[in-house]
Amino acid sequence: MPPEIIRAYNILDVGENDAEINMYGEVVDTRPINFWTGEPVGGNFIMLDEFLRDLDGLKDKANITVHINSVGGDLYGGISIYNRLKALPANITTINDGLAASAGSIIFQAGNTRRMNAGSNLMIHQAAGFLYGYYQSGDLRGVIKQLDAGNKAAIAVYAEASGRESAELKTMLDRETWLTGQEAVDAGLADEVIDTGVEVSMSLAADKSFLEVNGVRMSTRGMHNIPAGLPIIPAAAKANVSAPASAPVEDKSKTGRETEQTVDIKNVDELRAAFPELTAQVEAAARAEGVAAERARLQDIESIQGAIDPALVTEAKFGDTPLDAAGLALRAMQAQAALGAQTLNNMQTDANASGAAAVGAAANGGIEPEGLETVDAAKEVEDAVKNFNLLMGGKNNG
Repeated sequence: MPPEIIRAYNILDVGENDAEINMYGEVVDTRPINFWTGEPVGGNFIMLDEFLRDLDGLKDKANITVHINSVGGDLYGGISIYNRLKALPANITTINDGLAASAGSIIFQAGNTRRMNAGSNLMIHQAAGFLYGYYQSGDLRGVIKQLDAGNKAAIAVYAEASGRESAELKTMLDRETWLTGQEAVDAGLADEVIDTGVEVSMSLAADKSFLEVNGVRMSTRGMHNIPAGLPIIPAAAKANVSAPASAPVEDKSKTGRETEQTVDIKNVDELRAAFPELTAQVEAAARAEGVAAERARLQDIESIQGAIDPALVTEAKFGDTPLDAAGLALRAMQAQAALGAQTLNNMQTDANASGAAAVGAAANGGIEPEGLETVDAAKEVEDAVKNFNLLMGGKNNG
């Protein structure tokens, strides 16, 4: 069953001349596709074409407020959204609700007024890309040129918004700079700090694979300098998708008063029925993490498979008991050791069967050449087998 597609942004008319945009997700050019199933990947994705099409409907608004909680994503997607927001005649106010990172920090710069919650974070870093396959030096130089061009484009946005020198901003990108509310204002990358009275929460997975900001899960892919001291999400919380035994739900009584009651959730099916969007997000994140782990396993195997029996490689990749690269290497060494031992044992068996041990030296007319010794072929094979067994950690039982 394909995952539920969750829209990671919404656009609201809040008055005749006012609109509000909430962007809570990752900016992508197109929705990611599952490598194995070909189905769209579930998750919080802001698709560029769809978003820009909806944004065109706000061209007559006088005031637009953009709330951002985003890990970023596609660099040029972020720059495209930044340019389109800047081109609108409206007065744009951007508000960092939790995290404006990477391409999200570029979108944040589109505001005529840029507001940071006191506990929110803004992060800028170098452009990064994922490579898989075999490349020649010319190919890699081309990739480096593309990344350098992306860095220059990002620096141009930050320089225009902050008034800072490009060289100084490049240094900030190089070291992956994280800024809290007042720090962003001091750096010229925000205009003011606001206090909404709602505490910003940010925590990190134990394996550092994702952040959770105000309840929104965000991949840490491409991040290298995550702030120290973030609360760690327990490993059990990542695997357990069950909700607390008693979760509050809204109940409107016949009198119209809103009261609170509890619902008991005992299994995943009941959780899915009570909280379909939350369950879909958890399941989508689990699938994405599983796909990433499987791709990494296959990549590691393919990096060593050239020196290994193809049958062992196939078994390691797709057999009933899949192996990682380390397990495959050990299996190959064991197979090679067994082959070597069998070869030496066959040599000893052939020597014994040949009767060479019973064959003596031919008479030489009574003359015994000095230093010449009789060769015992069977004994030499037996000694070779013993030495090999000692080399492989066995015992010399002779």
